[in-house]
Amino acid sequence: MTSNAAEQLVVQPITTEVLTDPLALSRIRAGWHELNERARAGNLFLAYEWLEPWWLTFGMTAKRSLRVVCVREGERLIGLWLLFAERVRRGGVEVTRLAYLGDGATGCDYLDILAEPGREQHVLDACLKAVGELEWDLLDLADMWRESPTALQLAQRFPGGRPILSGHAGLGGPVQQVVRDGRVRFVCPNIPLAGTYEQYLGGLGRRENLKRREKWIFKQPGVSIECARTPEDTPRATEHFFALHDARWADDGGSDGLKDERYHSFHRSATQLLAARGWLRMYTLFAARRPVASVYGVVHRGKFLYYQSGYDPAWGNKSVGLVLLAKTVQDAFAEGLSEFDFLRGNEGYKANWSRAERWTIELRFWRGVRGRTAKAAYEATQLGSATVKSALPAGFMDFARKARRLARRGELLSLFKSEQEER
Repeated sequence: MTSNAAEQLVVQPITTEVLTDPLALSRIRAGWHELNERARAGNLFLAYEWLEPWWLTFGMTAKRSLRVVCVREGERLIGLWLLFAERVRRGGVEVTRLAYLGDGATGCDYLDILAEPGREQHVLDACLKAVGELEWDLLDLADMWRESPTALQLAQRFPGGRPILSGHAGLGGPVQQVVRDGRVRFVCPNIPLAGTYEQYLGGLGRRENLKRREKWIFKQPGVSIECARTPEDTPRATEHFFALHDARWADDGGSDGLKDERYHSFHRSATQLLAARGWLRMYTLFAARRPVASVYGVVHRGKFLYYQSGYDPAWGNKSVGLVLLAKTVQDAFAEGLSEFDFLRGNEGYKANWSRAERWTIELRFWRGVRGRTAKAAYEATQLGSATVKSALPAGFMDFARKARRLARRGELLSLFKSEQEER
């Protein structure tokens, strides 16, 4: 046996480390990026380029702390569980909650454990052991793909509806009872990009309407479409996106996706990092040389991710959003991508264009006496809330959501005034 062959047979030890330093993410940037590109679960929302600015913007608070599990084989990074801890209340009971980086703000889909291909089982075992040794009452894993091997493994290890001893499921630390529950979260429609764009259009129900809209718009003066991909082009396109997205949602009290200046700050940082990787696709449709529609897209691992959009309401009846969406789909075909993913949401226009769908789920693990007490209290409050909602008149919840958004903008009084005038 040669010395090289002997070296290859040496089994490298698997070690785990939990990063808690708030600024630790930059230290693992290179290995993280490479692992996200190799891992079967790898995607935009598990990338450094998305989660590092997310953590700096939304994570570094007095109530949140980093809990990132790194799994290494020798010096090689083969696993990452990107988590943070926070103190929250569930059903009035204060608990320590572990959740994915990206949880909540900015709407991340397909969150998961990153693992070296073929080493998923070893990585999951190591991650569970390390996480079991941390302090938490609730491990709240939201927005995982329903068919994720990680989700399926966790569901098998923690049968729903009954307590299981933590050690039996692979969690390290003191032996405690753990109860799992969960729920379905979001549908994520998508278009498998098989064949050509023209073949795809042949099966599109609104094809003739689209053609008419495109023909009219491209006859107007000063019409063009730009796609920002470079760091130099990104700032201008990003500001156009903010303005058009805000304009689209202004009458509804603002967008839940971009609630305040923190969200703008996050996206300014993230789009620069995405553009530096060559992933950003920030489209802007101009008419009369003014921006009238925008699509915030990202290309990652052969997929186009349709993250957000916006348009000028004054041009809404000209279907500028539809025309720009068609351009992004056409370009995705031309680029030879495998899929156009609309991400979360069941909006009607997505249903018109999509041909397949995925679902995301939330898995919750309530540990120990405090965790199970919080679970019971939380379920009681949820049941009471559902009972109240079922007794409310139709349309009230939509009104209430709109009222909350307007209240953030100091416009609640105008909402009630307009509602009274309509009556």
